[in-house]
Amino acid sequence: MSGPLLEGPVTSGLEEKLKDLACEFRFEEPLAPFTTFQVGGPADVLALPKEESELEVVIERCRKEGLAITLLGGGANTLVRDGGVRGVVISLVQGFREIETLEERDDTALIGAGAGVKIPALVRYAAERGWEGTECLAGVPGTIGGALAMNAGTAERYIEKAVESVRWIRFSGGGAETLPAGNIRFSYRNARLPEPGVVTGVQFRLSRTDPGRLRALLQKDAAARRERQPWGLPCAGSIFRNPPGDRAGRLIEASGMKGHRVGGAQVSEVHGNFFVNRGGATAEDLLSLIEEVRSEVRRQFSVDLVLELNVIGEDAS
Repeated sequence: MSGPLLEGPVTSGLEEKLKDLACEFRFEEPLAPFTTFQVGGPADVLALPKEESELEVVIERCRKEGLAITLLGGGANTLVRDGGVRGVVISLVQGFREIETLEERDDTALIGAGAGVKIPALVRYAAERGWEGTECLAGVPGTIGGALAMNAGTAERYIEKAVESVRWIRFSGGGAETLPAGNIRFSYRNARLPEPGVVTGVQFRLSRTDPGRLRALLQKDAAARRERQPWGLPCAGSIFRNPPGDRAGRLIEASGMKGHRVGGAQVSEVHGNFFVNRGGATAEDLLSLIEEVRSEVRRQFSVDLVLELNVIGEDAS
């Protein structure tokens, strides 16, 4: 999840407002290295909590001081504008990486994963133990927190099917608590919490299966994804949502925009709905490319493509 979640006046003296907190803060920190696109300007402050207790006090201090909060998560599916992000940007990449089996029965298991866990790590953990339910995330970039926020998965199955509950902290105040999946409004590429907050971990209810069959399935899926997704270049995942009854990648390729380039940004030559940073791309390059592709698809097919990519921050001006 990313984007402004708690808005307020951003004033000078941020170091003074955040002093005495145990969390690591970096001031005027470039955000490009914290995104899979490798693009973006600086944050006024980047907060890197390692555990829930640190995150709780950061949120409470920002609430009391009226500081804007933006959650960056693992930086996938996100484009940071060249002017950067005002206020406090929170990234969970320094912690929240534990995976554990919380409960195990004959036919099911409850697996807990921190929001900062890389998606492939969870998929491997479950597959090695013969638990199915997370394989729909195979090949998806980013972290478990992002996978939940985007209700990631395949056309046949979304991760919501495996979620039993989440750990989260409300921005309105209070400590970390457990939220049942039934209180989350899941939809296509979205998971809406009851109110603004940050997820620190997810608990998955998985089913027993044959580990060999699951490994074969994941190997087959990985091979297919390598053929139809770009590898080796900075990329944020799918750019547009699939329109009803069609696929954004098919429309982009049919419009002749596959391989189209603006500056260092290019529509992937492998898949039309993946854009890549060929080197030196700016957020302005990517936003211009997005608008050119959207305009061409609209002109040829009368379809308005909707962004799946989260765009945050301000222009360089």
